[in-house]
Amino acid sequence: MIYDTLRLRPYQTEAQQAIVSARDRGVKSQLVSLATGLGKTVIIATLPRILELRPTDVILVVAHRDELIQQIVDKMRSQNPQAHVGIEKAEERASIGCSIVVATVQTLTGKRLDEFALRFGRRIGLFVIDEAHHAAAPTYRAILDKVTAKRNDALVIGFTATPQRGDGARLGEVFDETVYAMDARAAIDSGYLVPVRSYAISSDTDLDAVASRGGDFVLGALAEAVDTEERNHLIIDAYLTYTPKAKALVFTASVEHARHVAQLFLDEGVKAAFASGETKDDEREAIVAGFRGDRIDVLVNCGLYLEGFDVPSIEVIINARPTKSTTLYTQITGRGLRPLDELSFVLSNLPTADPRREVIAQSRKPYAIVIDIVDQVRRHQLVTLPALWGLPSQIDSEGRPISEVARRYEELCERSPRDAARVRTAAQIETALIDLDDTSQVKPVWQPVGVDHWRIAFPPKLMARDRRGRLIPHFAELFEQHKTMVQKIAPHESAQASALRLLNADPRSVRVESFQIDIEPRGDAFFATLRTSNGVPREIFTAASVVDAMGKSQELLESGALFAAPAPFKTKAPPAERRRIPWRRRRSAPQTATA
Repeated sequence: MIYDTLRLRPYQTEAQQAIVSARDRGVKSQLVSLATGLGKTVIIATLPRILELRPTDVILVVAHRDELIQQIVDKMRSQNPQAHVGIEKAEERASIGCSIVVATVQTLTGKRLDEFALRFGRRIGLFVIDEAHHAAAPTYRAILDKVTAKRNDALVIGFTATPQRGDGARLGEVFDETVYAMDARAAIDSGYLVPVRSYAISSDTDLDAVASRGGDFVLGALAEAVDTEERNHLIIDAYLTYTPKAKALVFTASVEHARHVAQLFLDEGVKAAFASGETKDDEREAIVAGFRGDRIDVLVNCGLYLEGFDVPSIEVIINARPTKSTTLYTQITGRGLRPLDELSFVLSNLPTADPRREVIAQSRKPYAIVIDIVDQVRRHQLVTLPALWGLPSQIDSEGRPISEVARRYEELCERSPRDAARVRTAAQIETALIDLDDTSQVKPVWQPVGVDHWRIAFPPKLMARDRRGRLIPHFAELFEQHKTMVQKIAPHESAQASALRLLNADPRSVRVESFQIDIEPRGDAFFATLRTSNGVPREIFTAASVVDAMGKSQELLESGALFAAPAPFKTKAPPAERRRIPWRRRRSAPQTATA
């Protein structure tokens, strides 16, 4: 029987039960996989109670970052007030009387590991590895070998959000069984993490010449390829265009890359800073404090905030560091999926998924946005957000919820695999599905209205043009779909304004319009005339016969070229097009961006 001093969520209780059940089945080395933001530290803190170890047993918990160590210590002390919790890190040593020891993997090496093993001898009955995707590394294996050599019945439990390694090392060599798993997709569906919307920003940077090692790009060569003035401006323009003033965490390929990007944000008047492993501890703490508050909106970093960085107010993840590693990419995007802290208690106490999703939708953070900077590749396979949802990596969801795009893409694959192979954007997926639906509906047909005079008429329909003046195909259907989607995931936002923004539609162009095409003889030719409810008649072409005229009209209707002429109003180009960016490599480091 499992007893708790705090209210656990159903999946946390299920994970507890899976651990106990596997232990009772004789599984001595277990792996638990929980997406970032699902509270694995809470489960770790309950292990002393649920496993009912002997009074003399010691629990060893190992992690590799100071931030993780302190989180575990605080949670262990709050959930086990009678236990003596010690820290083994640098100059700190856990006393012999400790029943729980939290240590850094960097500390337990060489002679220090030997000395630690002598101090606690055969008392270590449970060895817990946090961020266990690192567990196949030699440093972790050395600790594991030492613990099991001293006590071969010790239970080993690993916790991770990413149960795979990008370097090819197998976690199966460390853990006998994955006893429980809940990934981000399942957690979002269950209402414990926020939905995700994404944008893919294409760059002209070619990565084919960048070498790979251990399953991912060599960082030095990658940074040299991507740290350019032109590409860096794409990052800033994407933020200003899609998510201005939002709390954003940016990942870059190098420390210099982080400096350059942060400086460009500052140049645009954005409250930005950068941090890296080279940043002094006190300065880093000040930067993070400013990011948690309102002094910093954009925090640019190089590989620093992949694990143990809990800032639920993050609304946007910008990945400017291309990767082939699913593990790395999952860690990057996971930083933005936590609901706001103020919702934690409410979500834990709601019994089903629907009300939890509704609470998130009504909050100040109804969804997270991931912006991928997508470079040119032919021999590499980049990991992007669509790939995590089972979509081809080249699909641009264009700001739609990625789960909805994945669902519609799967529907398209079932109905028309050939169309599915051709689409590259969420809009193309929707258009292809609408086209498939249109084939089963009764369409307007040509009707005779006089001698050699034929007409096809289309009923009134909502239409609009994009900001370049081009007609948006199937606007009416897409507009209704997008409004419904926005009302579902962010009901406090204007559904109409959000739908127009997602479709890149100019609000001034939205109108209800009917039209007809007339084919009439004139001399030896037949003239086709377009008449709309909001414009004067316009001759669109001539043909040698009625049949030719009808065929050409049909081609124009199917291609959308009938309304290809620019609309009679001026539009304003988006920021990325207005800016004239000279291509050049930055030769010297810009002024350092600070908090």
